Amino acid sequence: MCKLIRKLVCLVILTALIVFIIGLTKGGDPFRWFGRKSEKVGHILKEKSEKLADEADRLKKTGETIKKEAEEIKKTKEKIRNAIN
Repeated sequence: MCKLIRKLVCLVILTALIVFIIGLTKGGDPFRWFGRKSEKVGHILKEKSEKLADEADRLKKTGETIKKEAEEIKKTKEKIRNAIN
């Protein structure tokens, strides 16, 4: 367990050092680029999730309609059986 914690701490320190060096050498351009790209991805994910939610709602309504129609068919079937007997 201690080895895992030590490796994680070393990884965090190494990552912070790399970010600091990139910041000193290239300025904030790489970080701004990453921010813009992640913002675009966020907008795309939002649009896709909204489309997926709309499709799920449509499928749910279709399922409810099918259940209602199946119940009506069962009732009609029982009426026909009762009328025959």
